[in-house]
Amino acid sequence: MSLRLSADTVQEALDRADSRHWTRTPPRSTRARLTYLRKQTRHDTATLAQLLQANTADLKALRETGQIPTDHPLYQSVEREVIRLWQPRVRRRAHDTILANGGQMMLSFRAWLGFTAAAGSSDDPRLRFLTLSMQAPYPEALFTARHHDAPEAELRAILNDALSVCYFHRNRPAHTTETVSLDRIDYLEFYY
Repeated sequence: MSLRLSADTVQEALDRADSRHWTRTPPRSTRARLTYLRKQTRHDTATLAQLLQANTADLKALRETGQIPTDHPLYQSVEREVIRLWQPRVRRRAHDTILANGGQMMLSFRAWLGFTAAAGSSDDPRLRFLTLSMQAPYPEALFTARHHDAPEAELRAILNDALSVCYFHRNRPAHTTETVSLDRIDYLEFYY
């Protein structure tokens, strides 16, 4: 569906992983995608424009012509929203199945990963390429936050907590000041 093979946000990475569970393909043409998105926003062009971070004139022109370059930001916004909204019941069913079977997911990323502990000690952020296994309760927390359309900052905080456990192989007590930070994500992909 997309020329981009990886995501650079937690939200998009979860949506791309969910797309592997779809039972039908989403609309392919730009016109069909816009029609689908208009139905999702109850045919309110202003709401759709706000959702896509575009103006209504651009949307009307796009709906009339149906042509837009694939590297255009509006094309990418339309594609991202279709992926985000397509087959929500299939998505929830896949999440429920994953959680019922132990709630494990794999995570691959290339990003700046750092660690800060009490008393000023730290492992300065370095570019790392890692593949890790995330165990419960973190997949459930990510799915729950995603179902509630949590902001990217909340999803990233959950991911940072998960990385502190699965990368450093220890559970952190709630009162510690240790933090793991995943910054400047270049590549992020979930497998489940």
